[in-house]
Amino acid sequence: METGHAKNVANFETIIIILTALGVNYNPAQALILLPALQTKLTEAKAALDAVDAAEAEYAVKVDEIQAEMEGLYKWVVNLKRTVEVDINDAAFTRNIQTIVNRFNSDSRDTGLPDDPNTPDVDESRTARSTSQRSRDNQIAYVADILALINTKRDQYTTTDAGYTLADIEAKLDRLNTKNNAARAAYAARGNAYDNRDRVLYDKDTGVLKLVKLIKTQLARKPGKQSAAYQQINALEFSKP
Repeated sequence: METGHAKNVANFETIIIILTALGVNYNPAQALILLPALQTKLTEAKAALDAVDAAEAEYAVKVDEIQAEMEGLYKWVVNLKRTVEVDINDAAFTRNIQTIVNRFNSDSRDTGLPDDPNTPDVDESRTARSTSQRSRDNQIAYVADILALINTKRDQYTTTDAGYTLADIEAKLDRLNTKNNAARAAYAARGNAYDNRDRVLYDKDTGVLKLVKLIKTQLARKPGKQSAAYQQINALEFSKP
């Protein structure tokens, strides 16, 4: 049988339909399981599920956006280092930039070979990148570190190469931060939606599962365990996934 949050809510709605059909034979003293209160809880539960769906979709979109912005970021910072190397022409300064670039690829090793400028897609000075995922926050922070270094020699860094001017670097960093923050906000919102769903469905005192238990106890008393209403409701399965 299908289980899960949505199935719990669907079964809860089935219970309300069964109770409504009982008419005056369903008259509990407990306010939590009166039909108007149950209808309110059902509305709240459906809204909570919808909110989770919306939050999950929003999070997926925001993650896609920051991942698209970071696509090729390592290649970009390697070429940025090369641009700095030519434009500023300071070996010590280039080494400082290279140290930061290496952090993008911390599991790789120095090969002892020079980086060949004729192969812009490959950094021969390092072994191939590890398949382990670098954190987005760290990579964006490394871009900020590179920009801070370049700003110390901004009077010498005068390149007009598209994508690598100071304005381009600043714009790139701004986009990375904006989209990364949006993804983090969406992640937090998704967590809040999960928490609210769990409160509505599974709170030990007022959640749907607690109400179902109270309803079954009420029906066991009147009209009794042998009644069709009790048997139908008792056959429905509820679980906390």
